[in-house]
Amino acid sequence: MSTRALSNNGRGLFGVRRFLQRNARLNELLPIGIFTLGLLAVVAANYLMALTDSAFLVAGGVIGAFVALWIVLRPQMGLYILTVFTYMNLSDALEVSFGIPKINQPLIALILVSVLANRIVLKRKPLVFRGVEATMVVYGIVATMSVLFAVANQSAALDRLIDWLKDFAILIIMVQLCDEEQSFRTVLWALVLSAAFIASLSWYHTFTGDTANNFFGLARSGVHQIVGELDDVRVTGPLDDPNFYAQILLMVFPLAAYRMLTGTTHAARLIGALCTVLIVGAAIFTYSRGGFLALVVVLGLLVLDRRYNLLRTAFIGAALIAILLPILPSGYVERIVTIGGALPANSAGQTEASFRGRSSEMIIAMQMFSENPILGVGKRNYQALYVEYSSMLGLDPRLEDRQAHSLYLELAAEMGMLGLLSFGGILLALFLSTARARRQFRALDRPDLAAWTASLQLGIVSYLITSIFLHADYARYMWIMFALAASASVLAQAMSDRRRALLRERYQSALQSASREEKDL
Repeated sequence: MSTRALSNNGRGLFGVRRFLQRNARLNELLPIGIFTLGLLAVVAANYLMALTDSAFLVAGGVIGAFVALWIVLRPQMGLYILTVFTYMNLSDALEVSFGIPKINQPLIALILVSVLANRIVLKRKPLVFRGVEATMVVYGIVATMSVLFAVANQSAALDRLIDWLKDFAILIIMVQLCDEEQSFRTVLWALVLSAAFIASLSWYHTFTGDTANNFFGLARSGVHQIVGELDDVRVTGPLDDPNFYAQILLMVFPLAAYRMLTGTTHAARLIGALCTVLIVGAAIFTYSRGGFLALVVVLGLLVLDRRYNLLRTAFIGAALIAILLPILPSGYVERIVTIGGALPANSAGQTEASFRGRSSEMIIAMQMFSENPILGVGKRNYQALYVEYSSMLGLDPRLEDRQAHSLYLELAAEMGMLGLLSFGGILLALFLSTARARRQFRALDRPDLAAWTASLQLGIVSYLITSIFLHADYARYMWIMFALAASASVLAQAMSDRRRALLRERYQSALQSASREEKDL
């Protein structure tokens, strides 16, 4: 590792940078020291592997130790690693495939401590905490209250609260680090490339039929009902459900699409185009009707945001549909045209059990809300109470725990009116702050960053649309998008402040020069 990483302003931890600057000899010996540590680690790992059968675990521990050191010295690298690990669900994949314990929690804790120490101790800068972050704290307080007053299962409610605390820690990490443009752009590219990578594995499954190879848990597939009596393979990526997979793909789709349309270099546009095709194709292979609806809405909003000619866009869209229709997966169109029948209000195209089940889930969510309107029944208590409510309602023949299958119904049932209001406050704060960020980027003559921000707005919209039909089992992806959107406004404000400081400095310098000239005269 180069000592340059330690000499840059704000790099290093617990005074390491200053200490090395005062001790030039130690600074010169640092690379030798790191090499020696690496050599000792390799020897120790070799010895431990000879004593145990858990070779992967030992190797993973050694690699993890070096990654931890890297993160301490370069917190930004921790942010990139965390983004990739979280989006690709690598923690679960490593545990299932290699027996390596889940590392997300210690990784988040390490990065958070490193970030706070670098910002407060070394840079002596205040923590970023504004209205957007405050609304999320309010949401956390409401979630805590719902845990304290959980109706059935307080332990499950506490688990969900702990999950939220981890998600909030990720947000704090991102907004502290993304006040620098390089960090902001890199983490967004890391997200786009991660989505394109797992999407490419889904393409492999679809076109080769080799679904037995799950690529260490990153590419899963299963046979599901498509429409009527037709069953086919639906890809699920690193998750367990094709609909959730479509959700996390399509929230990244606007980021890739805007790179294709507004990239500052030909390479960026080409990579953006490739990522867009991979992501949209994989979303189609999930056969998700909610995903299709989100894709259509986001495409429409993208056309409006970019102010493209509507007639020309409609013509190009019709031509693309005519080209793609013959090569779409079998049953895809038939499934999409049943999108209206998927709603409980329309029983056409549904089996009796499916219709009664969906209706029961909606009615019970509203019953829970009406009986507990302030704080709901408690986080993750809808599922625990479903059978009890369902047996009294007598509509759903399935005597099993069920989910609300809607983020908004789940939120109302589990956190009540305070939960709905606090969640709405987060969305309002995010969209207001990102709208202001776009104006600031334009004022700074940075349309590229304004485009990144617009794509984040549409990514959140996509997630919110698919959440009409999906509950919050994978809420961490939503909080990642919220964190990135909050980071965009942090970066815009930081860049605006730096520009004002520079203009003020130039103005003061000009005044001093003018004053000296007057004295000379």
